[in-house]
Amino acid sequence: MPLVCPHCGSDQVRSAELHAHDGVRHLLFSTPWRCRTCRQRFWTTNPFKPLLLLTAVGALVGVTTWFALDQNPGMPAGQVPNTLPHARAAEGDAKAQLQLGLRYAEGDGVIQNDKEAAKWFALAARQGLPEAEYHYGLMLLKGRGVVQDYHAAFNWIEKPAKRGYAKAQYSLGELYRYGTGTAINKARAYLWFNLAAAQGVDAAVKARDSLVWQLKPEQVVEMQEEARQMTRATHPPATAPKPTSAPATP
Repeated sequence: MPLVCPHCGSDQVRSAELHAHDGVRHLLFSTPWRCRTCRQRFWTTNPFKPLLLLTAVGALVGVTTWFALDQNPGMPAGQVPNTLPHARAAEGDAKAQLQLGLRYAEGDGVIQNDKEAAKWFALAARQGLPEAEYHYGLMLLKGRGVVQDYHAAFNWIEKPAKRGYAKAQYSLGELYRYGTGTAINKARAYLWFNLAAAQGVDAAVKARDSLVWQLKPEQVVEMQEEARQMTRATHPPATAPKPTSAPATP
């Protein structure tokens, strides 16, 4: 049956454009037309629009459900919260506490929050995790999420540095170099830069070399020897296996 204008009965009609003020019902379920004779605009029901809407909603629900189930395949619902960093961190897992601190510090998957980051770094640091000690020291050094405290920052950064954590060794060298949280000591700065440089920290190489000319030769020799001793203490050489003696020939 040809489409006719409900106002004048003319069959001279053409499709019209949709407008934002047409209303949700018309936008979702109808098609607009305009009569060429009387210029009136009218609507007819479009049976395909509801089908397209239902198909789109069904697809969205299906994809959402698939992603939700795929996050924890084969895992009982009661065990899902225990896999989250928050749950494991709250239970005292130092690595999860460090991970959570890094997320809050960087705004990774959560709203960036220095106070929360410092809290989780502190909890992990008190359990002796070197990376957490280092990051908590940096928070104290910069006053991020905690009251700035140079002396406490020095103490926390020194702990992992002594255990061979390269980033902490470089930062400790900077603290000695500029007298932050401790007295200025260029020789000690050279020592820590030297240790960090040996582990591949490029900035430590440049910092160490810039201090050589500010020290006496005997100071350089003394710090190099101390660096060797500390390296042996934190990275003891592997013990070579004892050679097995060949069986005696009868």
